[in-house]
Amino acid sequence: GGQEPGGRSGTLSPALCAGFGAAAALAKQRFGADRAHAAQLFRAGFQALGSAGWTLNGSKDERYPGNLNLLYPRLDVARLMSELRDIAFSAGSACASGSGRPSHVLQALGLSDAEARSSIRLGFGRYTTEEDLLDAIQRIDAAARAQRIAA
Repeated sequence: GGQEPGGRSGTLSPALCAGFGAAAALAKQRFGADRAHAAQLFRAGFQALGSAGWTLNGSKDERYPGNLNLLYPRLDVARLMSELRDIAFSAGSACASGSGRPSHVLQALGLSDAEARSSIRLGFGRYTTEEDLLDAIQRIDAAARAQRIAA
């Protein structure tokens, strides 16, 4: 029926509702530890790339710690992603993913179109280890530097 204005009509699954409630309770219980872990990963990632020609997009302090958005000038992000298919990272910001347009969020932070297109985003959380993050960062940095040498 059409009782849900434009949405999917039907009865919600009680099992799915109960599962969502249990997941929300668990997330609330783990929030502090998860945030501290993400903050440690952010510090480690930022320290690893902070002096390597990368620039942090946005505030270092006023941000969600599980997101590291970085600019490497004149980086061909599509090529980088193609070369590193086994590493999960994204171009620009989540708001513009897959659109082909530069991120309006990065533009609002003052980046030019070219800078926004030369930015990558790393996300991490509870299941990310510092070792995995630093390995990914080392490989991303090496591939970015190789692009610059080849240019």
